[in-house]
Formats: sequence, structure tokens, C-alpha cells
Amino acid sequence: MNYKNVIDQILNTWNVHNEINLYLISQIPAKGFQAVPSLSRGRTVGEQLAHMNRVRLAWHYFFLTGKSPKLPRVKGSNPSRAQLKKAFTQSGKQVAEFIVQSLAGGTPPRWFKKSPVRWMAYLISHESHHRGQIMLALKQNGMRFPDKVAIDGLWTRWY
Repeated sequence: MNYKNVIDQILNTWNVHNEINLYLISQIPAKGFQAVPSLSRGRTVGEQLAHMNRVRLAWHYFFLTGKSPKLPRVKGSNPSRAQLKKAFTQSGKQVAEFIVQSLAGGTPPRWFKKSPVRWMAYLISHESHHRGQIMLALKQNGMRFPDKVAIDGLWTRWY
């Protein structure tokens, strides 16, 4: 396996993950963005998605500057579907570009043992955790997705 092929596979992995997030955002019913898991005082679905994007941006900024970012929090307000799709599209490209540049010898992540692949794995794990919380919140609030969305749209994209 050659080096370029490995970078292409890594980039493809990130892009599939980001496409899953974008697909989920497109499938959430309008009222679903306000849903919270039962017996929880946690984030709404919209706030969880905004948090996921904010974490991406915060790490990226930190890696480039060494400083903590001053990104606005959205607690108590939900961004629109269009805002979330735009944000995830933009931050997804930023993450992909950083990974490729870092693998090519550019700036490495300041943490994660300076491994862009390790950072990517962290982001995928973090965001997958929140996707699970989002799916639970929607299900508990009577907005269970059909299998075509929940299985085919969110899981089989990995195959």
C-alpha cells in the first residue's frame, strides 16, 4: 500500500463521518432540534450539534495558535438546520485540510501525541457519542427514525 493511498483512506474516513452528520441534520424533524433525552436537563438536539461543531473549531484553532478560542456558546438557543449544515460543511473541510497538511509534514496537533489520525479518531468518537444521544432524545420524544434513515442512512454508509 502506498503512502498516498493511506492518506486517501484516512481522508475518506473523515468525509464519510462528516457526511453521516450532515445526513442526520437533514433528517431531523423541525421540532426535533428542541428535543432533550427524558429526565435530562442536558443539551437539546440542536445544542448538541452546535457543541460538536464548536469542539471541532476549538481544537483546530488551538492547534494553529496554541491559544484557547473565544467561540460563542449557543446554550439556550438552537441554530437552524441551514446554519448547522453550513457549519458542519465548513468545519468538516477545515478538519480534512488540517489532517492532510499535518500528514504531509505540516503543523501537527498539539496534543493527541501529535497524531492527526489520533485526533480524527477522537473527533469521530466524540461526535458518534453525541449522535447516540441525539437519536435517544428523538426516540424518547416520539420521533424515531424509520430503518431507511436510522440504519441505511447512518450506519451502512460505513460499508
